[in-house]
Amino acid sequence: MQILHTVLIVDDDIRLSHSLELLLKAEGYQVQVANTGGTALTLLKQHPFSVALVDINLPDVSGTLIAARINEEHPGIAVVILTGNATIDNAVESLRHGVYDYLRKPCAPERLLRTVAQSIQHKQLTRALQNSEKRFRQLAQATWEGILIYEQGQLLQTNSQLCKMFGYQEYELLGKQIFEVLLDRTSIRAMELPADPETIGPFEARGIRRDGSTFPVEFRVKHIDYQGRQVQVAAIRDVTDVEIALQQKMLLREKLADAKRMESLGLMASSVAHDLNNIMAGIITYPELLLMDLGADFKYREELTMIREAGKRAAAVVNDLLTVARGATCKKEPQDINLLLGEYLHSVEFKELCQRYPEIKVTPYLEGKLKHIDCSAIHLTKSIMNLVNNAAEAIQTSGQIILATKNVHLDHPHQGYETIEPGRYVMISVEDDGPGISSTDIEHIFSPFYSKKVMGRSGTGLGLAVVWNTVHDHGGYIDVISSNKGSLFALYFPASRSQMSTPVTITPNAHQYQGNGERILVVDDQRSQREIASRLLRRLGYQPVAVPSGEEAVEFIKTTPVDLVILDMLMDPGINGCETYAQILRHTPGQKAVITSGYSNAEEIKQAMSLGIRQFVKKPYSLHELALALKMEISPEPFSEPT
Repeated sequence: MQILHTVLIVDDDIRLSHSLELLLKAEGYQVQVANTGGTALTLLKQHPFSVALVDINLPDVSGTLIAARINEEHPGIAVVILTGNATIDNAVESLRHGVYDYLRKPCAPERLLRTVAQSIQHKQLTRALQNSEKRFRQLAQATWEGILIYEQGQLLQTNSQLCKMFGYQEYELLGKQIFEVLLDRTSIRAMELPADPETIGPFEARGIRRDGSTFPVEFRVKHIDYQGRQVQVAAIRDVTDVEIALQQKMLLREKLADAKRMESLGLMASSVAHDLNNIMAGIITYPELLLMDLGADFKYREELTMIREAGKRAAAVVNDLLTVARGATCKKEPQDINLLLGEYLHSVEFKELCQRYPEIKVTPYLEGKLKHIDCSAIHLTKSIMNLVNNAAEAIQTSGQIILATKNVHLDHPHQGYETIEPGRYVMISVEDDGPGISSTDIEHIFSPFYSKKVMGRSGTGLGLAVVWNTVHDHGGYIDVISSNKGSLFALYFPASRSQMSTPVTITPNAHQYQGNGERILVVDDQRSQREIASRLLRRLGYQPVAVPSGEEAVEFIKTTPVDLVILDMLMDPGINGCETYAQILRHTPGQKAVITSGYSNAEEIKQAMSLGIRQFVKKPYSLHELALALKMEISPEPFSEPT
């Protein structure tokens, strides 16, 4: 059952509070609003909350004081400060009171939603870690100990708990040298813990059960009088649960650290995507325009082509970052995987791989009548390419890579690298005969923070992280089998029930997509992007008009009709693409539009589609991509290619 998290908004700006309330409710949160500090303190006593969004400057009580009260009285609530007047002093003061994050107004909706979700996850992981540490302390104080009395190592007497612990009957141990029978002498280590002056130890060691299996134990020794002579008594306890709890504690610490690093990576990726895609648009587009104007014998034609292709590769690296950080949107359509694999095996990337590893043979085994899957062809092809590249790097010299597809029907859960639920799948496997993956490495191979690639020689090191996130964003699973004879990566994608549509072929000649003088309004906060779009539109036969914000676009539409609007999804400051289009529709119902963005999450795309937008063009886009999107929006009826 899904847990509904409740958010408390504490802000004296009624309009902003209402906007935040609508935004959060649309994301499935329950929301309470307090416009004064006093009201907030009352609500905190009456209702449980997951997150509190607190303005620092309130009319009656400072937001810093409210944060301090929450940290002291309600430690399970994450606090996020919102302010329009941020200073170093109040930021530091807030962080001292356990505030999770500090956001300046106005804050982009996607950043606020991401911060709220991450603050909840942070609190949950922190709470789990605290519970784990509490359990660890309780286990460490347990007194379920085995007792044995011995003289010169020879057992004199024991108790039932020790017999149960080691799997013996008492008579089987009497007279035995207990350190030879019950403990592995080579594993005995003194523990760095405070001890009673009359106690020898404590020590840790591996206990040996009757069946030969071992387990961790701790023991202490004291001298006592026994039947008129000095002997030793040892108290031994099984600390298997303590060891497991310690491992779980370390795992939770790693997950908490990964969550923080993924948060940083996500923020970096979104920022990099937005900024670098805008920069790379010029690197890709201007050479493309020049190549169209210059003759085939132009002296520097090859260099211009290299610049354009370098820009495309840089855009692909940014896309990898977005895929790893999650949240990047890709359009999924029914695809024939065999066709995609066939295209990859004839691609430039595959030919370069074959040239780099001439003694490695790649053999495809593609099942006939393969079911279709709903996927992003680009992301899936990139995942296959990453797996094949990794396999070739593992083999290095000579060997074989088998690339296979297969229909799979699971009636029961399959326990592999991860548990694969029952269902109908299309499996894509990449198998190599390389040296295999070590047991130490295999647990971490899909982590974006773990790579054994050599800097500058083997790519970004994000290849398997891209595969992991791509497969799971498509609702699939991954299984990995590895030994010293090679490795097998199997990707399971849910089989599609949809029918494949006939793809539209985009040829290098864009004249078939030429406009007829239609007026196009370009809305983008980046001047370079407006200039690039305008040049492309003029080349395609359209009349471009450009404005730098959503607000100006709305005002322009009120007085001047246009045939279509090209909207940037993310614009700062001001309203975003979806909000701009919603306001345009109020004045011009049915206005056609195309959304462009270098980074947008799935919810934003869904919102745009719900408003009636059908075409989404990812930045940096080429002349042909833009031309096709415009033609399909302006003239959605089927059109034939010129002969």
